[in-house]
Amino acid sequence: MWVGLIIALPTCLSGARAEVPMHCQLIQSEELQAIVGDCARNGVGGRQYCGLWSLTSVQRQFSCFGNSYAGLLPGELRGRADTRLEVVDDRTAVLYRTATDQDPSEARATYRFIGPNCLEHTLTIKDMRSRISALGYREVSWCSYINCPEDPRLHFLSGGQMTAYLSPEHGVGSRLAPSYIPDQQLEKLPPQDEERRPFHVNWAPVKFDEPFYYGRLGHMVLLYVFDNPDDLRFFCSPSGGGGSLVPNQACPAWDFLWIIPAAKYQADKEFTFRVRLIYKPFVSDEDVLAEARRARAEMK
Repeated sequence: MWVGLIIALPTCLSGARAEVPMHCQLIQSEELQAIVGDCARNGVGGRQYCGLWSLTSVQRQFSCFGNSYAGLLPGELRGRADTRLEVVDDRTAVLYRTATDQDPSEARATYRFIGPNCLEHTLTIKDMRSRISALGYREVSWCSYINCPEDPRLHFLSGGQMTAYLSPEHGVGSRLAPSYIPDQQLEKLPPQDEERRPFHVNWAPVKFDEPFYYGRLGHMVLLYVFDNPDDLRFFCSPSGGGGSLVPNQACPAWDFLWIIPAAKYQADKEFTFRVRLIYKPFVSDEDVLAEARRARAEMK
């Protein structure tokens, strides 16, 4: 005997339909899929992970970023409950927030596929009142918490050679400067406390020659290519991404930031930063270098 199940659906007496905000959106290219999300997800560190919740490829089905974390996570949106999601089309999504009296910066982060294996990320910010630091610059940072790479190091050109580097401990040797900026022109850094906070204000013993770095995930390469090279800094942590499924290893953070020097900065002015994220099978260092230089030429 078949027994039917009757489900009573709630009705709205006013006839109006309740608006349910969207918190994440799938965008995709011919080879890649990304989920762009706001702070609604309660991750390992709470509700703070605005950005790429996931990035996968038909070439590798595991997400680049930790399952409860995010990648290309702008500090200007991180943990802001008033961040909103805007769906543009099936290849583009936007996260944005408006300025408030307590948090006087508006920010708009766009995630857009521009090819089969390339995602371009643009962040535009505007401060309603000055946020220049006592050290004379405005800092804008991003984090990417990487999902269990066998090789946790950053790879980049240094001294004309492809170099692999990861800070030895969280908060030690974490900040990398460009080799094309003289030391006397680099920004001053605040002191760290006993727990090495802020963790990204200790200079690394190596520098980078060009504005890109990459990491390896299995047979894939995850390549970051940046515009505005003069004010660019890399920073990293061997354990910032939490625990790893790889035995005796933690997940790294592959991070970056731009500084806006006082000479360039003013309140109520828009500043825009761009990075391209290329995710494809690894061929060689020469192929990575060619990809990075092609992307740089296109971004100009």
